[in-house]
Amino acid sequence: MRITKTKRTLCVCSRRYSEKVKSDEGYIGSPFCGKRVYARWFLLLLCLCLLQGCYHAPRPCQNVTTSEDVSPNGQLKAVAYRRLCPEEHSITTHVSIIRADEALPDGNGNVFAYDNEIAVRATWLSDKRLAIYTYADPSKGTRITRAGNVSVEYSRIVETYLVTPHATAAESGAGTPVKSP
Repeated sequence: MRITKTKRTLCVCSRRYSEKVKSDEGYIGSPFCGKRVYARWFLLLLCLCLLQGCYHAPRPCQNVTTSEDVSPNGQLKAVAYRRLCPEEHSITTHVSIIRADEALPDGNGNVFAYDNEIAVRATWLSDKRLAIYTYADPSKGTRITRAGNVSVEYSRIVETYLVTPHATAAESGAGTPVKSP
C-alpha cells in the first residue's frame, strides 16, 4: 500500500478532527469513528426494544353473570352481571333484559347500571313486570322504568335476615332445670 496524501477531516460521531490517509485503496480514516456510529445505533435499537417490552395491548372489559331469571312466558330473561374493566380498574354492576335464547352482549346494561360493585337481583313479577332488588340506593344508578313493554320496579332492601335468628332460651325451653328421677 502506497500513501499518497493525508487529509484532515471532521469526524461526524466524535466532532473532532482526524487525519485520513489516502492510499492506493482509498481513504483510510480513524478506526474508532465508524465503531462509535455503530455503538450509537445499537444503543438506540436497544432502547427501542426495551420500550417495546413495556407496552402491552389493553385488555378488553368482560362481563361476569351473577344471576339470570327467565320471564314466566319464557320469551325474555333478566341478567344481572358485573362488568370488569382491568385498564380502568373499575367494576360496575348492570342489569339487562334480553331474549331468552340470546347470549349476553358485551357492553353496559340496558335497564340498570351502577358505578360500583353492589349486590343486585332481578326477578320477574309477571310477563310485563320486572323487579330489581339491591342493598344500595338504586336512585344513585342509571336506571329506566320501562324497557319495551316491560315495566321495571326498583326496591332497596333495607333490613333482612340473612341467617334465621336463633330462638331465645326462654322460647326454646332451654335453661330450665329438669328434675331427675
